[in-house]
Amino acid sequence: MQNSNTKHSEDSYATHVAYSEIAEAIDRLTYKSIYIFDCFQKKFEYISGHRFFLHNLTSESIIGMGEQFFFTFIKTEDQLIVNQANQAAFAFYATLSESECKSYTLAYNFHLVDENQNTVLVNHRLTPLLITDDGKIEKTLGMISLATSNLPGNITLTKDGDNAILEYDIETEQWIRHSKITLSKREIQILRFYAQGLTINEIASILNLSADTIKFHRRNLLLKMEVNTISKALAYATAYKLI
Repeated sequence: MQNSNTKHSEDSYATHVAYSEIAEAIDRLTYKSIYIFDCFQKKFEYISGHRFFLHNLTSESIIGMGEQFFFTFIKTEDQLIVNQANQAAFAFYATLSESECKSYTLAYNFHLVDENQNTVLVNHRLTPLLITDDGKIEKTLGMISLATSNLPGNITLTKDGDNAILEYDIETEQWIRHSKITLSKREIQILRFYAQGLTINEIASILNLSADTIKFHRRNLLLKMEVNTISKALAYATAYKLI
Protein backbone atom coordinates (compact mmCIF):
# COMPACT_ATOMS: atom_id res chain seq x y z
CA MET A 1 0.00 0.00 0.00
CA GLN A 2 1.32 3.43 -0.95
CA ASN A 3 1.88 5.72 2.05
CA SER A 4 0.74 9.37 2.09
CA ASN A 5 4.31 10.76 2.00
CA THR A 6 5.07 8.82 -1.17
CA LYS A 7 1.80 9.97 -2.74
CA HIS A 8 2.54 13.60 -1.81
CA SER A 9 6.04 13.28 -3.28
CA GLU A 10 4.64 11.90 -6.53
CA ASP A 11 2.03 14.67 -6.72
CA SER A 12 4.70 17.33 -6.08
CA TYR A 13 6.93 15.87 -8.78
CA ALA A 14 4.05 15.73 -11.28
CA THR A 15 3.19 19.36 -10.50
CA HIS A 16 6.83 20.38 -10.91
CA VAL A 17 7.05 18.66 -14.32
CA ALA A 18 3.77 20.19 -15.49
CA TYR A 19 4.77 23.73 -14.49
CA SER A 20 8.24 23.34 -15.99
CA GLU A 21 6.78 22.17 -19.30
CA ILE A 22 4.41 25.16 -19.36
CA ALA A 23 7.30 27.53 -18.59
CA GLU A 24 9.36 25.98 -21.39
CA ALA A 25 6.45 26.46 -23.79
CA ILE A 26 6.08 30.13 -22.79
CA ASP A 27 9.85 30.50 -23.13
CA ARG A 28 9.68 29.43 -26.77
CA LEU A 29 7.15 32.18 -27.51
CA THR A 30 8.99 35.16 -26.03
CA TYR A 31 12.39 36.83 -25.90
CA LYS A 32 11.87 37.50 -22.20
CA SER A 33 13.41 35.35 -19.48
CA ILE A 34 10.96 33.05 -17.71
CA TYR A 35 11.49 31.39 -14.34
CA ILE A 36 9.64 29.45 -11.67
CA PHE A 37 10.70 30.09 -8.07
CA ASP A 38 9.92 27.90 -5.05
CA CYS A 39 9.28 30.32 -2.18
CA PHE A 40 9.51 27.61 0.50
CA GLN A 41 12.82 26.12 -0.62
CA LYS A 42 14.18 29.51 -1.82
CA LYS A 43 15.34 28.16 -5.16
CA PHE A 44 14.62 28.27 -8.86
CA GLU A 45 12.80 25.28 -10.31
CA TYR A 46 13.08 26.47 -13.89
CA ILE A 47 14.95 29.29 -15.57
CA SER A 48 15.31 30.43 -19.18
CA GLY A 49 18.58 30.17 -21.03
CA HIS A 50 18.56 33.81 -22.15
CA ARG A 51 22.05 35.22 -22.02
CA PHE A 52 21.48 38.70 -20.57
CA PHE A 53 19.79 37.15 -17.55
CA LEU A 54 22.27 34.31 -16.98
CA HIS A 55 25.50 36.31 -17.33
CA ASN A 56 27.09 33.46 -19.31
CA LEU A 57 26.18 30.90 -16.64
CA THR A 58 24.10 27.84 -17.41
CA SER A 59 20.52 27.50 -16.21
CA GLU A 60 21.62 24.56 -14.06
CA SER A 61 24.31 26.57 -12.26
CA ILE A 62 21.88 29.38 -11.43
CA ILE A 63 19.31 26.87 -10.20
CA GLY A 64 22.07 25.54 -7.95
CA MET A 65 22.74 29.05 -6.60
CA GLY A 66 19.17 29.42 -5.37
CA GLU A 67 18.37 32.71 -3.66
CA GLN A 68 22.09 33.58 -3.67
CA PHE A 69 21.68 34.55 -7.33
CA PHE A 70 19.90 37.75 -6.30
CA PHE A 71 22.66 38.81 -3.92
CA THR A 72 25.35 37.98 -6.47
CA PHE A 73 23.96 39.60 -9.60
CA ILE A 74 21.68 42.40 -8.42
CA LYS A 75 23.42 45.75 -7.98
CA THR A 76 24.06 46.33 -4.28
CA GLU A 77 22.19 49.64 -4.24
CA ASP A 78 19.14 47.97 -5.77
CA GLN A 79 18.93 45.02 -3.38
CA LEU A 80 17.01 47.13 -0.86
CA ILE A 81 14.45 47.98 -3.55
CA VAL A 82 14.03 44.31 -4.42
CA ASN A 83 13.63 43.31 -0.76
CA GLN A 84 11.10 46.06 -0.06
CA ALA A 85 9.13 45.27 -3.20
CA ASN A 86 8.88 41.58 -2.42
CA GLN A 87 8.08 42.06 1.27
CA ALA A 88 5.40 44.68 0.58
CA ALA A 89 3.81 42.63 -2.19
CA PHE A 90 3.75 39.35 -0.26
CA ALA A 91 2.23 41.15 2.74
CA PHE A 92 -0.45 42.47 0.38
CA TYR A 93 -1.00 39.04 -1.16
CA ALA A 94 -1.51 37.58 2.32
CA THR A 95 -4.67 39.69 2.73
CA LEU A 96 -6.29 38.24 -0.42
CA SER A 97 -8.19 35.11 -1.30
CA GLU A 98 -6.46 32.56 -3.55
CA SER A 99 -8.35 33.62 -6.67
CA GLU A 100 -7.67 37.32 -6.03
CA CYS A 101 -4.03 36.63 -5.23
CA LYS A 102 -3.46 34.95 -8.58
CA SER A 103 -5.00 37.90 -10.43
CA TYR A 104 -2.26 40.32 -9.33
CA THR A 105 1.13 40.94 -10.95
CA LEU A 106 4.04 42.58 -9.16
CA ALA A 107 6.53 44.58 -11.22
CA TYR A 108 9.67 46.60 -10.49
CA ASN A 109 13.03 47.53 -12.04
CA PHE A 110 16.56 46.74 -10.88
CA HIS A 111 20.08 46.55 -12.28
CA LEU A 112 21.74 43.24 -13.05
CA VAL A 113 25.53 43.26 -12.76
CA ASP A 114 27.86 40.97 -14.71
CA GLU A 115 31.33 39.70 -13.85
CA ASN A 116 32.87 42.83 -15.41
CA GLN A 117 30.65 45.11 -13.31
CA ASN A 118 28.61 46.15 -16.35
CA THR A 119 24.97 46.81 -15.52
CA VAL A 120 21.69 46.46 -17.38
CA LEU A 121 18.38 47.79 -16.08
CA VAL A 122 15.70 45.11 -16.23
CA ASN A 123 12.00 44.93 -15.51
CA HIS A 124 10.98 42.09 -13.21
CA ARG A 125 7.39 40.83 -13.18
CA LEU A 126 6.03 37.99 -11.08
CA THR A 127 2.68 36.47 -10.19
CA PRO A 128 1.64 33.71 -7.76
CA LEU A 129 1.57 30.31 -9.44
CA LEU A 130 0.80 27.83 -6.66
CA ILE A 131 -0.85 28.60 -3.33
CA THR A 132 -1.15 26.18 -0.42
CA ASP A 133 -4.42 25.28 1.31
CA ASP A 134 -3.56 27.70 4.13
CA GLY A 135 -3.07 30.61 1.72
CA LYS A 136 0.72 30.74 1.48
CA ILE A 137 2.40 31.37 -1.89
CA GLU A 138 4.46 28.28 -2.67
CA LYS A 139 5.63 29.05 -6.21
CA THR A 140 5.79 32.13 -8.39
CA LEU A 141 6.10 32.56 -12.13
CA GLY A 142 8.45 35.37 -13.10
CA MET A 143 9.51 37.21 -16.22
CA ILE A 144 12.52 39.46 -16.78
CA SER A 145 12.97 41.82 -19.73
CA LEU A 146 14.76 45.06 -20.52
CA ALA A 147 13.24 47.98 -18.56
CA THR A 148 11.25 50.67 -20.36
CA SER A 149 12.22 53.41 -17.88
CA ASN A 150 15.62 54.74 -16.86
CA LEU A 151 15.54 54.21 -13.09
CA PRO A 152 15.33 51.29 -10.64
CA GLY A 153 12.22 50.94 -8.50
CA ASN A 154 8.83 51.80 -10.01
CA ILE A 155 7.21 49.13 -7.82
CA THR A 156 3.65 48.39 -8.94
CA LEU A 157 0.84 45.88 -8.53
CA THR A 158 -1.75 45.44 -11.26
CA LYS A 159 -4.88 43.31 -11.24
CA ASP A 160 -6.46 41.64 -14.25
CA GLY A 161 -9.54 43.54 -15.35
CA ASP A 162 -8.92 46.47 -12.99
CA ASN A 163 -8.30 49.89 -14.52
CA ALA A 164 -5.91 50.89 -11.75
CA ILE A 165 -2.29 50.54 -10.69
CA LEU A 166 -1.10 50.22 -7.10
CA GLU A 167 2.24 52.02 -6.79
CA TYR A 168 4.42 51.40 -3.74
CA ASP A 169 5.90 54.45 -2.00
CA ILE A 170 9.12 53.28 -0.34
CA GLU A 171 9.30 56.28 2.01
CA THR A 172 5.78 55.92 3.44
CA GLU A 173 5.64 52.13 2.91
CA GLN A 174 2.16 52.48 1.44
CA TRP A 175 0.45 51.28 -1.74
CA ILE A 176 -1.02 54.28 -3.58
CA ARG A 177 -3.80 53.70 -6.09
CA HIS A 178 -3.61 55.41 -9.50
CA SER A 179 -5.78 55.09 -12.57
CA LYS A 180 -4.16 53.45 -15.57
CA ILE A 181 -3.29 55.63 -18.51
CA THR A 182 -6.18 55.86 -20.96
CA LEU A 183 -5.35 55.83 -24.66
CA SER A 184 -7.62 57.23 -27.35
CA LYS A 185 -8.66 55.03 -30.27
CA ARG A 186 -6.33 57.03 -32.51
CA GLU A 187 -3.38 56.57 -30.13
CA ILE A 188 -4.02 52.82 -29.99
CA GLN A 189 -4.18 52.74 -33.79
CA ILE A 190 -0.88 54.56 -34.13
CA LEU A 191 0.86 52.38 -31.56
CA ARG A 192 -0.28 49.25 -33.36
CA PHE A 193 1.08 50.58 -36.65
CA TYR A 194 4.39 51.37 -34.96
CA ALA A 195 4.42 47.79 -33.63
CA GLN A 196 4.21 46.64 -37.26
CA GLY A 197 7.35 48.64 -38.06
CA LEU A 198 5.64 51.35 -40.12
CA THR A 199 7.16 54.82 -40.46
CA ILE A 200 5.47 58.12 -39.66
CA ASN A 201 4.81 58.77 -43.34
CA GLU A 202 3.39 55.28 -43.88
CA ILE A 203 1.06 55.63 -40.88
CA ALA A 204 -0.01 59.07 -42.08
CA SER A 205 -0.81 57.68 -45.52
CA ILE A 206 -2.91 54.78 -44.15
CA LEU A 207 -4.88 57.05 -41.79
CA ASN A 208 -5.15 59.87 -44.35
CA LEU A 209 -3.53 62.27 -41.91
CA SER A 210 -0.53 64.56 -42.14
CA ALA A 211 2.87 63.45 -40.83
CA ASP A 212 2.72 66.36 -38.36
CA THR A 213 -0.53 64.95 -36.92
CA ILE A 214 1.10 61.56 -36.38
CA LYS A 215 4.06 63.29 -34.72
CA PHE A 216 1.60 65.17 -32.46
CA HIS A 217 -0.03 61.92 -31.34
CA ARG A 218 3.37 60.29 -30.83
CA ARG A 219 4.51 63.20 -28.67
CA ASN A 220 1.38 62.90 -26.53
CA LEU A 221 1.91 59.15 -26.16
CA LEU A 222 5.46 59.64 -24.90
CA LEU A 223 4.31 62.30 -22.43
CA LYS A 224 1.48 60.14 -21.11
CA MET A 225 3.76 57.19 -20.50
CA GLU A 226 6.74 59.29 -19.35
CA VAL A 227 9.09 57.57 -21.79
CA ASN A 228 11.39 59.01 -24.46
CA THR A 229 11.14 56.56 -27.35
CA ILE A 230 8.30 54.89 -29.21
CA SER A 231 9.85 51.46 -28.52
CA LYS A 232 9.58 52.15 -24.77
CA ALA A 233 6.01 53.33 -25.28
CA LEU A 234 5.20 50.05 -27.03
CA ALA A 235 6.81 48.06 -24.22
CA TYR A 236 4.86 50.07 -21.62
CA ALA A 237 1.56 49.66 -23.47
CA THR A 238 2.14 45.93 -23.81
CA ALA A 239 3.14 45.46 -20.16
CA TYR A 240 0.03 47.25 -18.91
CA LYS A 241 -2.26 45.73 -21.58
CA LEU A 242 -3.22 49.07 -23.11
CA ILE A 243 -3.24 47.86 -26.72
